[in-house]
Amino acid sequence: MASFIGTPIMNITQTTANVFDFRVEYTMKYSDTELTFPEGFADSLALNESDAGEIFGGGDDHLININVQTFRPTSTFETRVFTFSATADRLGTESGGEEIYAEVHHRRNIDGIASQTRRTAIFPLAV
Repeated sequence: MASFIGTPIMNITQTTANVFDFRVEYTMKYSDTELTFPEGFADSLALNESDAGEIFGGGDDHLININVQTFRPTSTFETRVFTFSATADRLGTESGGEEIYAEVHHRRNIDGIASQTRRTAIFPLAV
């Protein structure tokens, strides 16, 4: 079964006063058999704001979904990258700083197959 190698890495760059560019990178290991799967694989990403440890936190705040991308890996170790931008208004869910993390979803490209998921580290962000 394909498996994550390490933890996905997220980089955030503030490009203007109101716009942030995101880059999330992760690496998977595939078996020789998986490299030949005709249906390939699919991945997507969810960007969230962590409310862990907040007095009135409740659940984490969902910010952005990156649509499913389908692909066929070409090597045993393959690195995938998501890049996208978001405005400060989209990222700001509460007063003060935000604690942003991305959750990568990876699965075989077959309906009904559950995704494996892996989170990036939490990134503090002032918006």
